[in-house]
Amino acid sequence: MNEPDIQIDLFAIIILLGVIQGLFLSFFFLNRKIRRKPASLYLGLVMLSLSLIILEIFLNHTGYMFQVLRIDNFSEALSFAVPPLMYFYIVSTISGKPIRKARIHLIPFMFWFIYCIFYYIQPIELKQAHYLHYHYPEMNIVLPDVPYGEDPLGIRPYINELVMLQLTTYLVLSFVSIRRSFRMLEKAFFASGVRSLSWLRNFILFMFAILVTFVAIKFTFKADIGDYLIGSLISIVIYATSYNVIRVSEFFQENVRDPLQPKKKYEKSALQEDDKIKILEQLKRCMEEDKEFTNPLISQPYISKKLGIPVHHISQVINEKLHQSFFEMIATYRIEEAKFLLQDSNHDHLTIEDLADEVGYNSKSAFNRSFKKHTGLTPSEFKSQR
Repeated sequence: MNEPDIQIDLFAIIILLGVIQGLFLSFFFLNRKIRRKPASLYLGLVMLSLSLIILEIFLNHTGYMFQVLRIDNFSEALSFAVPPLMYFYIVSTISGKPIRKARIHLIPFMFWFIYCIFYYIQPIELKQAHYLHYHYPEMNIVLPDVPYGEDPLGIRPYINELVMLQLTTYLVLSFVSIRRSFRMLEKAFFASGVRSLSWLRNFILFMFAILVTFVAIKFTFKADIGDYLIGSLISIVIYATSYNVIRVSEFFQENVRDPLQPKKKYEKSALQEDDKIKILEQLKRCMEEDKEFTNPLISQPYISKKLGIPVHHISQVINEKLHQSFFEMIATYRIEEAKFLLQDSNHDHLTIEDLADEVGYNSKSAFNRSFKKHTGLTPSEFKSQR
């Protein structure tokens, strides 16, 4: 049986770069220090699953799969893992909590993973015929007879329909969760200014686009020859995720700042001194009584909506009255709260990771850096001085 020619084109390059970027993202989000956050864990698993799926698409599209047919269809079951993991990521980002009974949602994935064993143990001759049949349908390949079938229940021909149904279900559930969150903030679905929700909205719209493309391709192309278009679109989703991670990175928030900016920015402000004092009092109540600083997704637009005060007025008051930026103020409250908890013997059971989470930090490393910056000591050193 002749081997197909190796084909490297623009789509192959786009997909391969998507694989590399996706694997990097999954390594980043599944890092031991970051995966403590449920949303990070779920997003890491989504990126890993998508990376492996488009890796198989890359191998099939280029013809390299014919050289490693022993692993043919290695990512097939992951098509049933992505939809629930995506939903877990959306819901846990909104709530900040892990998903209860998550294993129930993963039953289709676990079933299909086990069911694929019937195909994995097939002889190489059948896999060669399968590959040519699905990727070169014009060759009219006849599948050889084998002593034991790869599809004992006769359900493999319906895998595309099953994936479409599951993906549609979880997309709808995710959409409802995001829309409900926008309504709770009294924001329109396509409103800007709520960075975390805006990203979740854009992410789910990307996934809707993948679903539409998937349906269109499966009804347009024969067999699997149009999968490279799906792989390219998934790669774009991975690129968009990378961009969002970079955009919200603390690296830019902490380092790119002009110390003279506050004086210039508010030079022509009409905000009166009495108003500034009232706004400052409201901010202090919001932080000291409601402890909003413990919210890891806190932002100026969120506080603006809660207090009914324009964002630029909040920024001006913080800069002029506290001589801090918004994020510096939040960090100050978080560290003061952490110092209180470290000095209270009733909280001795808390680990440093638990303490970081308690005061609103996404990671132990970010908490340690901020704590030492404000106190000159690590949390452990501060606790030992009690």
